[in-house]
Amino acid sequence: MSGSSTNVALIVEDELFIVLELEDVLRELGYGKVEAFSDTVAALSWLQHVKPAIAIIDYHLKGDTAENLVAILADAEVPTVIYSGRSYDPQTDGEALATCEWLMKPADDAMLAAAIERASAAG
Repeated sequence: MSGSSTNVALIVEDELFIVLELEDVLRELGYGKVEAFSDTVAALSWLQHVKPAIAIIDYHLKGDTAENLVAILADAEVPTVIYSGRSYDPQTDGEALATCEWLMKPADDAMLAAAIERASAAG
């Protein structure tokens, strides 16, 4: 990852309506640029050039998981929110996932904003 971009947010989510909702919340929180990807391959390629200020990741993406992506974000110290249909499981989830803010789907805009702010403050 290149230098940090303080006003850039990353979304990795395969549901368009959720992406649109997340973009709105992030823009309301002051993120000027939001990059969204529906798979980890494209997101990992983008991350070679940009270090976002925050990442919002759906853990399950069309038959794949984002575990590798989350580990890379954790190594780069990018605050990350896992926005998923499942909760964190300390018995099976890796160390990188433990560093993330977890939010169960569905959540309203206020809950999303609070999770993003908590992740940003912790990061």
